[in-house]
Formats: sequence, structure tokens, C-alpha cells
Amino acid sequence: MVISRAYAIRCLLASGILLGSAACGDPPRSEDVPPAAAPDLPSLPVPWQSPELMQVVEAQLLRDSAPLRLALDSDTPEVRARAALALGSVQDGDAVAGLQRRLEDPDPRVRAMAAFALGQVTLPDGGRGLMAALETETDSSVRLRILEALGKRAARGQADALVTWEARDEVEEAARILALSRMGVAGVYAPGLVDEVLTALEHPSPPVRKAGAYLLGRSTTPEGWAAERDRARRSLDALDRSDPAAIQLLLGIGQLRDWADVGRLRGWLAGGSDWRIRVAAARALGNPTHLEADGVRSALFHALSNDPSPHVAVAAAEALAEGISLPEPVRSQVEEELGQGPVERWRAHLPLVAFWLDEPGLPVAVDWARRVAHVDEQAGVRTVGLLGSVGNPEATAFLLESLDHPAARVRARALAELGMRWQFVALDDETMRRVLEALLHSLAWGSAVEAIQAADALSSSVYSGMGAGGAILEASLARLQEEGPHRPAVVTAVTGLVAALAPSPAPEELQAMLDDEDPQVRAAVGFALERITGQRPPGTDPPMPTSTIDWPALQELGEAPRLRLRTDGGEVVLRLLPSQAPLTVQTLVGLAESGRMVGAPFHRVIPGFVAQGGDHVRGDGSGFAGFTIRSEFTTVPFQRGVVGMASSGKDTEGSQFFLTHGRQPHLDGAYTAFAWVEEGLEVMDGILEGHLVQAASVEPDRGREAASDHD
Repeated sequence: MVISRAYAIRCLLASGILLGSAACGDPPRSEDVPPAAAPDLPSLPVPWQSPELMQVVEAQLLRDSAPLRLALDSDTPEVRARAALALGSVQDGDAVAGLQRRLEDPDPRVRAMAAFALGQVTLPDGGRGLMAALETETDSSVRLRILEALGKRAARGQADALVTWEARDEVEEAARILALSRMGVAGVYAPGLVDEVLTALEHPSPPVRKAGAYLLGRSTTPEGWAAERDRARRSLDALDRSDPAAIQLLLGIGQLRDWADVGRLRGWLAGGSDWRIRVAAARALGNPTHLEADGVRSALFHALSNDPSPHVAVAAAEALAEGISLPEPVRSQVEEELGQGPVERWRAHLPLVAFWLDEPGLPVAVDWARRVAHVDEQAGVRTVGLLGSVGNPEATAFLLESLDHPAARVRARALAELGMRWQFVALDDETMRRVLEALLHSLAWGSAVEAIQAADALSSSVYSGMGAGGAILEASLARLQEEGPHRPAVVTAVTGLVAALAPSPAPEELQAMLDDEDPQVRAAVGFALERITGQRPPGTDPPMPTSTIDWPALQELGEAPRLRLRTDGGEVVLRLLPSQAPLTVQTLVGLAESGRMVGAPFHRVIPGFVAQGGDHVRGDGSGFAGFTIRSEFTTVPFQRGVVGMASSGKDTEGSQFFLTHGRQPHLDGAYTAFAWVEEGLEVMDGILEGHLVQAASVEPDRGREAASDHD
């Protein structure tokens, strides 16, 4: 059905901002369905509506805080609000005083954005200003933002105050409990905090229960709440088997590692109605203490073999793999599964094959690898990676066979493993020669990913020491002349190889590339020449993260464009949010329109957490897209279906993104949230490691009101 914007906002307040854990039932429960309208509270205009707003965004992306602090005093409330959001993304600690002042702004949008920004930086006063503002604030959306900020940044004094603070309604109570839970996770245990959180587990409101469960599931150790373990157990036992609060409760109780909990954990593994709940139960059982209890391994093996969710099967296998060994009769059952079970279940088999990587068991592992290596590309990649660490002739033979695999990524992974194999396995001269020939052929003629892996391996002096230096250099220089979307990544790898060979003087072909139009290529060439000559040529410094927005093109997309991704399991439609993350939206649209998204796998799927993809270079998460962009930390909460940018730190985003399986408060404000799944939540749930993006297309927003169907 179509839901109104007002209802969508209420859903966001009740679930998007406040819930403590990620999960919803099958089909999704209404409190966990992403909102129909852009999740932006309070609402902000798209930046291209005003030159001042565009200037604020541009200063944010340049990390130029001075004009942003000045913009906090603009006569226009929209500019003040945007400046506060920008300072929260920049994470400018010097702006605290100005942001504190804006907590008294006459416009609630400005106050809300100021509160968000204060939650992004270390507060010298430990959050006293936020707590004082909460006491006098009347606007509900601002109060929620203040509670969110307190949960991120408050010190002990504010925790004390929040324990006794009275919420006005269930929405605020969920926000208060989540803030307390986050404080506890950070180690700020005020007197009464645990009691308040555990009392919330019995609250009639699902968002309040989930907020309380967050403390137990996210704490790295149960020490802070373990004295109340019996209350936590009673709360779990009282929950309906579809209640998402069970997810974090199961994870927390699993940390106790008490045999008294084995029965209840097994019950949830068998009877949880949501696959995320069963995943959590499997993980709670996956520790050496619980695995030694009667029936635990059998229960996990049953889940591996019979649960309808592939995610649960993987979680059960990973839990089994936490043990030191697989005693009988489970070992025999698993061995039979590896030899005769459905090859499509290879993802669940993979964690367990490690028990057969020793000499006596290796034939089982190799036979399994040969069974599944051709199921799909990712199966080939993972089997090659698994056996690449095994120093055995049978494993070497399998790697050599994999050089003829039809999938380029599998061949590339085999090249990577074989190319470095000499470091820990004594290879005979004939095998070394075969490896060298394969590396040279792939460097000269292979796909981009094969050339990159070959260049990495050939950088070792062992191959030039075999008399192949001239051939390696010739193949390298020839490869530098090619064109294509992956050229910057190939050039980076190959110029590193040329530099490792250290010819002097530097080859003319390399010198000629100093004028290349691609700054990433010039940077790679400059690095190589610096290693060869000792001096870095001018104009070859690595480019800064992209911070330029094509405003007319972005305006042409509209306020809420859609990105359609057709995957192996069906279509997922993402509603993009240029109002919050214009540069990120521009980047993802460009990747889709250029065709670079097509063929990229979801290389990392953590059941109950995220499905991550977008590495169109190497396909394993280590590929460099050829550019980086600025982080755009937004007010969008990482709830079920929200899409964020993967990164290895601030301002390192490129082409990789992730779809969130459920509420993850610890990601809020730390990763760029730029879209949400408007259609295809069930398809998102079904994405498995190795599933590919088959097609990607962009639909500009022509002024239609966003809508969503849900049960």
C-alpha cells in the first residue's frame, strides 16, 4: 500500500533512529520497513536551490571549516542548518562553541542539525550543554537528535542524568534507552543504567525492547551487566519467537558462555521465525564452551543442512568452526556433507573444510574444492584462496588447474597464490617455470584483474633472478599502453613492478606517461620514477579525494532519483538522497551509467549485518576504483535497508557500498548513508557472497512522491 509522508516520518522516529538492533520478521515487520519518504529529519532543501547552500556543501567537501562556522550565523535558517550538518560531516572540534550556541536557534531544523553535529565530535564539557538543552527543548525532533548525540558523546555526569530523565512518550523512551545502551557499550556505566536498560526489555513497545537489548548484544564483554544475567534470561524467555529484540539478547547471553543457556539458545536456533534471530542463536552457540555441551554440534549441523535460509547455514557452519576439532559423529556427518551435499551450499561448507587441511584429511578438502570450484565465480575464488595456504603437492596441482578456470577472477586468484607460493613451499624448477610463464602471459594478455595480480607477484626478485627481467619489463611497458575503465588500477600495479625492476635510466615509455590526462596514472608513474631516480617529478602528487559536484547534472537527477540493481536473485531499487549526500549520489550514478557496476560481485556478506559490493576492479574488496571521494556523514540512521559507502577511514570512499540487513546504530554518523532500499527488501535478504550485479540503471526523479509497498 502507499503510505503518507507523515506516517513514514512516524515510522522513522519509531524505528529508524531509535531501534537497538537489526532485524525484522519474515516478511518484514512494519516497524523495520524503511521509510517511504527520504529519511531526513528535520527536512533539508536540496542544495542546488540556493547558491549559499551550494557554497556550504562545497566548503564541506573541501574540508574548509572557516566559512562553515561563519555560515552558522547566516540570516537564512536553511543555510544555518546545512552548515551545522556540514560541520558534523567534517567533524570540526573547533566548531563546538558555535554549535552549542545554535542549540538555542529559533528554527528547530537548525537546533536538530546542531545536535547531530555535536554528536560527531569530542565534547570538552562531556555533553553538559546537550543535557541542558534537552531539559528546555520542546520540539520532538530536536529532542530525539539530542538524545542521539548524548548516546554517542556523553560522559558519566550526563549518563547519571539520563538514567532518571523522564521521556514524554514511547518514541523518546526508546531514544533514551538506546542512548543509555550506547553509553554502556562505551564503558560509561552510571549507577542504575543497567537496571533501566533491563527494565526496558519488558516494555510493551518493540522499539524500547530493542533499544535495551542493544547494550547486551554490542558489549564486548558481559561484565558490565552480568550480575543481572538472570533478568536478561527471563526477558529472552518471555519474548515472542519473532521479536527482533531477541537478536541482541541472544548475542549477549551467548557471551556468558554458561552451559545453563544451551537449551534456550538451541530453542531459538530451531524456533526463531526470523532468519536474523536464528543467525544470532547460531553465533551465540559458537564458542568452545557451548560447543562442548551435549547436542550443540548436532543442532548446528542440523541448521547447516536443513535451515531454509542460506544465511543461517553459513552462521551455523562458522559456529561449528569455532571449535578446536570436530568430534564424532559430527565429523563423519560433515565429511559426508562435503563429499555428497549440494554444491550450491559451498558457502556453508567453506568454514568447515579447514578441519581437513592437514595431511591425512587433505584429499577430502581437495576433492571438495574440485566439486565446487565451477559452481560459480566466487566459489572458485574462495576454494583457490583456501588451498593457496596449504603447502602440499595436491594443493599446488589444484592451483595450477585453476589457471584454466573460465572466470578471470578465479584465474587471477590462482596467479596470486602461485606467484607467492615459493615463499613457503619448495617448488621444483619445472613448476616455477610454469608459474613464471603463466604470470608473464597474464601480465601481457590477461584481463585487468589478472594483470594486476601478475604484476604484484612478479615484483619479487625471484622471477627476475630466473633470467626473466627483460621479459617482465617488456610485458610491463606493453601493458601500460592499453586503455579502458580499469587502466588506472592496472597502471598503478604495473608501474610498481617497473620500479621494482629498477632500470636506470627510466624507460622512455614511462617518462612519456608524465603527461597523461588521468591524475591517478600520473601519480602512479611519479611514484615509479621516484623509486628509480630518487626524485618525484612535479605534477605527480596523488590526487586529493574528489570534492567537485556537477550541480546542473545533479539537479537533472531530481530530489529523489532511483538506482535499479538487477542481481542474481532479483531486482533491488534504491532511493537516492542527494539532499544529504550529493557527491556520493553523483558518484554512484556515474558508476552505474558508465557500466562499471555491472559484473561486480557482492564480495562480503555478513548475515544479519550487511551485504557489500561494488569492487569492479578486483572483486574481492581490495580493488582500487581509481579515485576516492570525500565522506559525507549524514543524519540518515543505518536501519534495515539503508545503503552506505564502505571505507577504510574518513575520505577513502570509492565505488564500494553496502546494504544493511538491520538496525546498526554504531554505524550512524561514521559511514556515509546515501540511499535506502525502496523495493526488493526480500531480494536484499537473499543476496549471497558472490552474487553479481547483472544490470544497473538510473531513473531521475520527475517530481513523483516517493512511495513504498509493505505488509
